[in-house]
Amino acid sequence: MSLTFNEASHRYKLDNKPVTGVTTILGGGIPKPALIWWAPGVVAKWVTDPANADKLAELLAGDTEQSVKFLQTLPNKERDSAAERGTEVHDLAEKLATTGEVEAPEGLVGFIEGYLDFLDRWQITPVLVEVVLGNREHWYSGKVDLLATSPLLMSAADIAAGKVIQIDLKTSKGVYFETALQTAAYSRAEFYMDGDKEVPMPEVVKTFVAHVTPLDREGINARYEGSPLGTSLYPLATSPAEIDEHFQMFLHAKAVHEDAKVRGKVKLEPIHPPTEMSAAA
Repeated sequence: MSLTFNEASHRYKLDNKPVTGVTTILGGGIPKPALIWWAPGVVAKWVTDPANADKLAELLAGDTEQSVKFLQTLPNKERDSAAERGTEVHDLAEKLATTGEVEAPEGLVGFIEGYLDFLDRWQITPVLVEVVLGNREHWYSGKVDLLATSPLLMSAADIAAGKVIQIDLKTSKGVYFETALQTAAYSRAEFYMDGDKEVPMPEVVKTFVAHVTPLDREGINARYEGSPLGTSLYPLATSPAEIDEHFQMFLHAKAVHEDAKVRGKVKLEPIHPPTEMSAAA
């Protein structure tokens, strides 16, 4: 098999060589200044929450180093919890798109009901779901959420010609333009894997991001307050030419990511003035 993906380590190999995933490239190639404010905000909210008063008093009375470590890990715990829920929603959405039915845990029923309503409203017909894809020329890989057709989002001629649209699913608090670079990279992959066989990528004519949130407000996490309920669709690229523009942005981010890895390996050493003897010589 030319391209493999290890679910446990979330690592790809292409032709038996490590190859970097699209999301890793974007994570290292695009600054995220909002995270500088988000992380301490998580700690501040925890510290000021009356429900945590007893635990906070325990921390202040205990070992300072251990207390600091506990507070420092709070943003990571929130991030990991959100990522875990996002993975669950993605897995359920994949089953729903491929089989037409799925059993969802009670806490995720609202997400799946909203996603099902979205598929129906936009007359989405899945073509490829959660497939691994790669690009040898630019040496990257990834896993696309959904390639599909929709008579409401594309022309009948494009559907007849075997062309598709791409939809990336997000369960985060909001959606951001950076996803356009991610979808462009997937759209410009050279092939996807069908079992152990490489298949040329179909032509993608438009890209979208679908913000998947619970359909009803009962039990909704506070992080979704103010967001549309259910699954909302946002356009990213409205033509192949616009996808190409976003792909160039992705390649710039990839160059920054690769430069950062090189810079990280450079170790600076101090220099010293010459001794009298060496200066005389």
